[in-house]
Amino acid sequence: MILKNSLPIEQQETIPSKWYFKNEYLEIEKRDIFFKEWQLIGSRSKVKKPGDVVVAEIAQNPIIVVCQKNGDLKAFYNVCQHRGGPLAYENCNTNALQCKYHGWVYELNGDLKNTRGFDDSALKKEQYGMVEVSVCEWMGQVFVNLSQEPHDLSLRLNKIKDLIKPLDVSDYRFVFRESYEIACNWKVYMDNFLEGFHIPFVHPKLNQVIDYKQYKTELFDYFSLQWCPLENELSPYGSVSKKEENKAYYFTIFPNIILNIAPGRLQTNIVEPITSRTCMVHFDYHFDNPKNSNVEKDAEFSELIQQEDIKICESVQRGLESEGYDVGRFSPENETGVYHFQSMIRSVFSDV
Repeated sequence: MILKNSLPIEQQETIPSKWYFKNEYLEIEKRDIFFKEWQLIGSRSKVKKPGDVVVAEIAQNPIIVVCQKNGDLKAFYNVCQHRGGPLAYENCNTNALQCKYHGWVYELNGDLKNTRGFDDSALKKEQYGMVEVSVCEWMGQVFVNLSQEPHDLSLRLNKIKDLIKPLDVSDYRFVFRESYEIACNWKVYMDNFLEGFHIPFVHPKLNQVIDYKQYKTELFDYFSLQWCPLENELSPYGSVSKKEENKAYYFTIFPNIILNIAPGRLQTNIVEPITSRTCMVHFDYHFDNPKNSNVEKDAEFSELIQQEDIKICESVQRGLESEGYDVGRFSPENETGVYHFQSMIRSVFSDV
């Protein structure tokens, strides 16, 4: 995404507050952002065996990812072509996909197999297959794109693999998911994640775990990175013997994907807009060796941080909607990640 007419951060105001609660802006975001950008669905390990099915939503579009008989992946709208019923309500393993409404049956590859209640001679099955969308795998994770001409995800993101070396999280095992519905616009949550400026005030225990004085932000074309050294004695995460490699990496991939990486663990976050004032955030926990990792300690610590973030994000949403705020400013030293993200959002609306 090319940023247009971007002023230096010292001269730039934040995006207008109405972009955080007016419905018309969310509709533009769905059309011009979420329908065009790759969306994280989850770990490849969830859809690894033939017949494995994973259900998801992208901008309120129901999606289904299916592992084929040869192990490849296909993705479709989770919508029967009879009258719009769902093919699956939840993740499962199956030999065929049967509509939960009237029972039409589809092969795993999306071809229509059986049309209950119809004369086969009166219906051309090849015209009523499931509607396919693009799917790809990157770094052990599955992504879906709803656009007709999706860009190459790996070309945009492979730099991340170099930045975290010698860590390689591609084979980390998915352990569990936690989801939170939050009373804030999805961009409020992203803005909050994109800076560590608030850590000393909002996250006192996290402030003890990281070396905040060495907290850094780096910007790339389609993602940003925040990183800092970890304090071994206090960290709930794993550690490595070489101190220079004992770091926490916080990647934000435009528009709504977060990768939290530390030695031995990967936590992915998917920030899913629900309404202009609410979002759902999915936390997926992965570990290189779950039996030897501090899974419970990690989850407990993350829950503390998340509840602190929920409190401040919901408060900020109320502030943005109040009569007492319109636009603000960026800290040139501490909020470059927020500025980078909002510049990409601003570029989308400049085309409207």
